Amino acid sequence: MKRALLAAAFLLAGCQQEDGNNASAIDANGAAPGPAAAEGEQPKSTILEGLTGSADHKTLANAVQAAGLTETFSGAQPYTVFAPTEAAFQKLPAGTVNSLLAPEAKGRLVALITGHVVPGAVTAADLGRAIDRGEGKAELATVGGSTLSFSRDGDSVMVTDAAGGRARISGADQLRSNGVVHSVDSVLRSR
Repeated sequence: MKRALLAAAFLLAGCQQEDGNNASAIDANGAAPGPAAAEGEQPKSTILEGLTGSADHKTLANAVQAAGLTETFSGAQPYTVFAPTEAAFQKLPAGTVNSLLAPEAKGRLVALITGHVVPGAVTAADLGRAIDRGEGKAELATVGGSTLSFSRDGDSVMVTDAAGGRARISGADQLRSNGVVHSVDSVLRSR
């Protein structure tokens, strides 16, 4: 855990967006092609507003609301969210999403969501540099207390959760006023 926290601190120390890019995918070099907001223009929507307005993140937006995390995802504190897509949630066993959204599962839901969130605004370029510094691997501590590992797989960046589950970053650098969202193709587990 100490190694993960040191890696997170080292990575976050250099977390400045250098090129204003917005990406549909992150490549193995951490590059994120495509335009973002106009040069010098700050995104106006929060992470929560971005998730709610995205057809590909409706389930996650509903889960954030059910978990009572709307203020966190709307606040000024910067976060980076590795956001499972609708297709990622569809990979789960039948009934899993409904059981997680039930009021009695709130604790499990909070743990699941916070296992997809790291403090600070971490862009695709930041991840690429951290992987390079870590000789092919970078680790970040989540706000939920678990660790996410990042590595390259060909032209993609993979995220490995604490339980060994893997997800591919399928859409990177969705910039928000309070952080960054990267879409992932699988739901990560916190333990």
